[in-house]
Amino acid sequence: MRNIKLIVLGTLLAISASTGAATSSSGCYCSVVYYDSAGTVVGVRQPAGCGDPGWGVETLKSKAYVGCIM
Repeated sequence: MRNIKLIVLGTLLAISASTGAATSSSGCYCSVVYYDSAGTVVGVRQPAGCGDPGWGVETLKSKAYVGCIM
C-alpha cells in the first residue's frame, strides 16, 4: 500500500513540475504545508513569487493552499 502511495505521489509531483511554469505564468501560486504524524506543521514551501521559499522539512503528509501563506 505504501508503494502505491509513493507511486501516486511521484506521479503527481512529476505532473506538477511539468506544469509549474504554465501555472506560475498564469498567476496561480500554490504553497504546500507539511505535517508530521501528529499533525504538527514541520515545513512550508512556497513559490519564488511569494518572496520567501519556506522553511522546515518535507514529509509525505501535506496540504496545498492557493497563494502565499507567510
